Amino acid sequence: MPRTVVLPNKEYLPDIDPSISLRNLRYPLDWEAIVGYTGLPAVLKPNTGGGWKDVHVVGSMHELWHAYDTSGTNTMILQEFIDWQDYVRCICIGREHVLPIRYDPRLPFIDRYRTEDPVEGWLHDRAVEDARLLTQALGYDMDTVEFAVRDGVLYAIDFLNPAPDFDNFSIKEANFWWVLDRMSDLVLSYALGTAEPPWRGEQRWWRYVKAEVTP
Repeated sequence: MPRTVVLPNKEYLPDIDPSISLRNLRYPLDWEAIVGYTGLPAVLKPNTGGGWKDVHVVGSMHELWHAYDTSGTNTMILQEFIDWQDYVRCICIGREHVLPIRYDPRLPFIDRYRTEDPVEGWLHDRAVEDARLLTQALGYDMDTVEFAVRDGVLYAIDFLNPAPDFDNFSIKEANFWWVLDRMSDLVLSYALGTAEPPWRGEQRWWRYVKAEVTP
């Protein structure tokens, strides 16, 4: 993971009383310490979302403040900017099947999936392993997991996408049929009772947490 800081909302819903619900927050924020941890440039983005909506690459404190001041009620995170050398987006189905595809978020939407340059070798294997671990911990039956690759290290950039884009015109035809086949198998396995949905049996992140008993 890149260095990441969760920021308080710029604004809150009217029903939230700051004197009751937000007493643990201190203002003004220590922006110097926050930026000292993430570095600049950094990425300011919502903690959940998709389609690169409301994502800002900020190169100065002034740019950070300006972007934060327009975030409204979104919960934003400030994240270390990874100047990546390669980028992989993994389509994940059923917490088991993973298809890594080269991806370039800088390109127009329709051109981001680079199917002409398949992910192979160690990068393929590591992307599959890490994406599978994340989706199993989250309990997501479908997800997309994005890794920025720098100096042989995979940084998980975006992985909270439980309703990802599976349109054939964007993920491309061959990938679309891969998704269709595995989603069909998954739905049938649930219908026939040969597989268990992730919300049963505590198959989510808390199964990775071991309780410690203090004598």
